[in-house]
Amino acid sequence: MIIAILGEKGGTGKTTFATNLAGLRAATGCDVLIIDADRQGSASYWFDKRDDTHPAVPTVHCVQKFGSGLMRTVRDMARRYDDIIIDAGAGDSREVESTLRVADRAIIPVQPAGLDVWTLGLIDDRVDEAKGVNEALAVWVVMNRASANPRDNDVNEAANAIAACENLQLADIIICDRVAVKRAAPAGLTVSEYKPFDPKAAHEMAQLYNLAFAESE
Repeated sequence: MIIAILGEKGGTGKTTFATNLAGLRAATGCDVLIIDADRQGSASYWFDKRDDTHPAVPTVHCVQKFGSGLMRTVRDMARRYDDIIIDAGAGDSREVESTLRVADRAIIPVQPAGLDVWTLGLIDDRVDEAKGVNEALAVWVVMNRASANPRDNDVNEAANAIAACENLQLADIIICDRVAVKRAAPAGLTVSEYKPFDPKAAHEMAQLYNLAFAESE
């Protein structure tokens, strides 16, 4: 399975999603590779921290790759690994275009309060183009860093904006703004591995995992 995590804006939580999905998948016994296609290198930092300081956690592999060779690299690595998670760089980039052409599924994290939602029209166009050569591509938008306050209406307002996109599906998942989610990635861990354990954060990431890997078990 090839899972792409992407978005037009930086700071939406792409690396958080990518690293948690990779770690959770590795915990099932699968051989998992993260391809860090973001020049900021956050996924590579997570991998280095994990490899250096947490020898007992499930192994995740990581390589960096940018530019025109990304699609070829993904196809080559797909023969060597059970699953590939691509952490794509922000923006309307060559990496995003290549990623959408080879991915089985793509997940777009957006923050409901902010400009993230209003950039989805650009990705919607990119997905429409990619489906010309990758008809099986499925793309979901997942609300990230949402308020845990049930009175907050930002999620509903964002959902209305997303409904205008023709090629994007809004997932029935909300990842809330929680301390464990913020701190796990810099520590080289998944939310489920981070201590103190937060059951709500772990449950939300488990829902994200089920969305990404459903029907591939």
